[in-house]
Amino acid sequence: MNKKWVVVGTGLTLGSALFVTSAFAGIGDAAGYDAYKAAIKQTASISNVTKNVHVSVQDNGTKLLDVTSTIKSDSSFKNVSADVAVKAGDASNTAAFYKQDSKGVVKPGDSDVYGVIDMSGHDWHHGKDGGNDGNETWDDSTFAKERENVIDALVGGLKDQVTLTPQADGTKQIDLQLNGSQIPAVANAISSLVIKGAVNGHHPGKAGDMQQNPFADELKQFTGSLPKLSQDIQIKQVSLHAAVDAQNRITGQTLKVTVTGKDDKGAAHEVVIDAAADLSGFDATTPEQVDLTGKQVQNIEKTFGPHKGR
Repeated sequence: MNKKWVVVGTGLTLGSALFVTSAFAGIGDAAGYDAYKAAIKQTASISNVTKNVHVSVQDNGTKLLDVTSTIKSDSSFKNVSADVAVKAGDASNTAAFYKQDSKGVVKPGDSDVYGVIDMSGHDWHHGKDGGNDGNETWDDSTFAKERENVIDALVGGLKDQVTLTPQADGTKQIDLQLNGSQIPAVANAISSLVIKGAVNGHHPGKAGDMQQNPFADELKQFTGSLPKLSQDIQIKQVSLHAAVDAQNRITGQTLKVTVTGKDDKGAAHEVVIDAAADLSGFDATTPEQVDLTGKQVQNIEKTFGPHKGR
């Protein structure tokens, strides 16, 4: 397996996941909080959209990762296409990705081989397998409502930290800036566990999942280039800016998170994650598709799916 495929896949995941995460990262005073949630729901309800995403990671001022991606998707994520460019250290690569006909297709820029993964039964939009026909919406999803309630509870005293600035043309600007002691202890505790698990290659699934994953070695090599924070992990700063149009759709977001900590040798690190996403082509985007006829194809074993005994 071409190890650069994993870097590209990681870049696409980072770009998409950070965009989604940023939608829930900045929640503020009652007016801003409610306005932001309403904009998230309105944006999620559109049929299709184009996202231009940029993500970078720096450690002590040295850039470790830079990802640029253009992602076209429909609301159910049944059809997706993406062009991704990744630079990690001195290595760089590009790739095209497609989800079509219940299959995932990846073509690295330095190869003529198309990797194909059978994704039937996997719900990309909700990150699970089976149990959804692709028609689930925010309002009729019990899980989504429960998740929203959890977010509401975790927000707590942060509700006064947001600024909501309505514009004369009906657009809105939403901003959040948190520093040091303003960041809840629970957020630091959760981030510490997540960071420690990520840099050490721990997997949230049952024991043995990573051993069964053919990408495990490559993922381990990739995460090996990241600082292995193991102690005194703290979120130093979080800043979020969101632009909402007159139709109450999020058209752009930026997120910056600064995390400090020490590795096993006691060396101090300051890791800065910058993410930016611009949305366009609302209800006017058609994900691209690739014709595999006559192409070199390599089938990749499906490594996600329901696990028994959970």
